[in-house]
Amino acid sequence: MSHDVLILGAGPAGSVTARRLAAAGARVLLVGGPSRPGVEGLSARSRALLDEEDLPPRGPDGAAVLHGPVHRGGEWAGRAVAGTEWLAERGQLAAALRGAARQAGAECRDGVVLHAARDQTLWRVQWRGGGRAAAPILVDARGRRGPERRGPLLLAYGRRFRLPRPCADAPARAAGGSQIHALDEGWCWLAAQGASLWVQVVSRPRRRHPAAWIAAAVAQVPALARALEGAVPVGAAVARPAHARRGLGCADQAAWRVGDAALALDPLSGQGVYEALRGARLVATAVQSVLNGTDARLAQRFVAERQEEAWLRGVRAAAGFYRENAQRSAFWREAAAGYQALLPALQGANRIERRPVLQDGRIVERDVIVTAAHPRGVWHVSGVPLVSLKGYLESADCVTVAGAAAALERPAASVAAAIHWLQQTGIVARQLHPGLVGRLNS
Repeated sequence: MSHDVLILGAGPAGSVTARRLAAAGARVLLVGGPSRPGVEGLSARSRALLDEEDLPPRGPDGAAVLHGPVHRGGEWAGRAVAGTEWLAERGQLAAALRGAARQAGAECRDGVVLHAARDQTLWRVQWRGGGRAAAPILVDARGRRGPERRGPLLLAYGRRFRLPRPCADAPARAAGGSQIHALDEGWCWLAAQGASLWVQVVSRPRRRHPAAWIAAAVAQVPALARALEGAVPVGAAVARPAHARRGLGCADQAAWRVGDAALALDPLSGQGVYEALRGARLVATAVQSVLNGTDARLAQRFVAERQEEAWLRGVRAAAGFYRENAQRSAFWREAAAGYQALLPALQGANRIERRPVLQDGRIVERDVIVTAAHPRGVWHVSGVPLVSLKGYLESADCVTVAGAAAALERPAASVAAAIHWLQQTGIVARQLHPGLVGRLNS
């Protein structure tokens, strides 16, 4: 055995997981093929995470990886859209992140995985071309596969066009930029970079052949019609699932899922890349913790709870976005209702539970306070353990910040911030501590 971890899939999530584990000293093998063509719109949060992952400014082919910030315009729910985002070619972004993983020490192999199975102690993988490898831990980053919970079934149909020349009256062509528009039976996003225009329409499969979706969008969106005047299609169209999905848990304690294999958001959220990067960092931390001795079941529970929180946050956002156009057609109402049905009823009662948390780079169990707003639980504020502080506040005869700071061996300013959180959340009632409010600065 020459590796500690096998990572299958060399997209952004797989590559970031590989880079982080390799940088921490693990022996990592990353196996994957090229990404499908397309353009991604990245939020400021995604850009910030990419900067932290040592994303090179240019990919292996010398082309810039990110373009922007560019202006994002369009029309949504009867109002104008105004914002900024960064544009990235899918293949260039994946290749650049894979290069960063290689620089960190990960071994990278090109190839499509043909077989992955586990014997008593090792995962054994074979990929096209005859390559084989084995390791005790496997991370699956090969995209949407396996059992899932999902939102309303949606498909994204994208096509690249070559523009004849810049056109001042077509906003999407002006020096690069993007637009989003609501349609009767879906929505479209267009992104221009120089003489290239990427058009993507999201709708329900089987309502109309996807090849006709762009023509339908042109008929409804004058800006798209202007942008495509004289444009020529380039390459093949690309269709991919666009519904939010949550991969179901894996029973094997030596197997992990990351990226779309674990969690995929509706692209309407604009945070798909962000969640892929964030999830990769989460899984890398958990796997490294296991390599350092943490119980694998505890580490997987830690990851699963955070992935579930991200899933529910994404579903809630998608329901809201689709609801904004509910008056337009049944498509919007049904999509909003489908996402809303995935949300659990909020539990109003605050409670204390034992949950896995991250402390000093290790995953450990701690008592946390669970609320409707914090279903995953909060175990500390400013480094002050909340359950311990709650116990002190409810048992001390004379409560002061100084006394609490001394009892918990924490700075007074941190304790004051934690007390404020407990009060604002309603976990500690003010009337139980009549002297507390006047003594916050004591």
